Amino acid sequence: MNKDKKEFIIGSIILTILILLAVIITLFVLYEKEKRSILSVSENKYNVADYIYIEKVDYSKYANLFKGNLELPKITLKNIDQNIIDDYENKETDILLEIVNCSKLLEEKIKDSEYNPVSTINVDMNYRVINNILSIKYILNIDLDFELGTITKTIFFNYDLNNRVVISNLELLNKIGYNDYDLSLYLLNNNILKDKNMEDKVIDSVTNEEITIQSIVDNKDEYIDRIIDELNNVDIYVDNDNIVVGYFNNKLINTCYLYNGEEKYELIEYSK
Repeated sequence: MNKDKKEFIIGSIILTILILLAVIITLFVLYEKEKRSILSVSENKYNVADYIYIEKVDYSKYANLFKGNLELPKITLKNIDQNIIDDYENKETDILLEIVNCSKLLEEKIKDSEYNPVSTINVDMNYRVINNILSIKYILNIDLDFELGTITKTIFFNYDLNNRVVISNLELLNKIGYNDYDLSLYLLNNNILKDKNMEDKVIDSVTNEEITIQSIVDNKDEYIDRIIDELNNVDIYVDNDNIVVGYFNNKLINTCYLYNGEEKYELIEYSK
């Protein structure tokens, strides 16, 4: 083999290696992009500050009943249709009225003027614009003394800024590229059937027949259809790389089988 031919072969091998490396790097970059959620903040088209502002509501007059910070945030909408603003504000007013109702319950229980408050009020709030959707999560939790339990009230709001309409949860999932079947399957496995043994017996909430958990697993598509029908009644908030789903566990479980346990509001994060 002459010298020129040998150098040509070596050069060809090096070029081939470089091309392969370039292909591998390109595929890796594309994979990383695909791996990220399609959820991404719209950079320029819409700014969340153009649509909401935060007010503080002072509940310090109830300091004898509740401990902690009693200056609570309240979301006010702007620059969208007035009827939608009014509807949102009515819901928020109803939620905050729960503080007054709970105060009355506590006052009925308190006999001692030296009472040290242990009840608390907490607001879990978040908001953002993602994929041209204004998404708001507002959760009011009131933990009450005297074994009165926890009161949870929520507003989850999803507004399509392009079309200027409030959208349902199923519409939201479709717009952000999420699959209602996969989400329902996740809820089935991670809430409804959580901590259940396959031989456990329950009452089917539709047929009223006694069935086993194994039967639900074997016929999961039937139960997933029921959960999909319930998805518009749960709470969904769109975060950066996932969605947050809120629900009262008894309502969700009752789509599949009768549940007589403690009612509890739960939040889960779910990503594709």
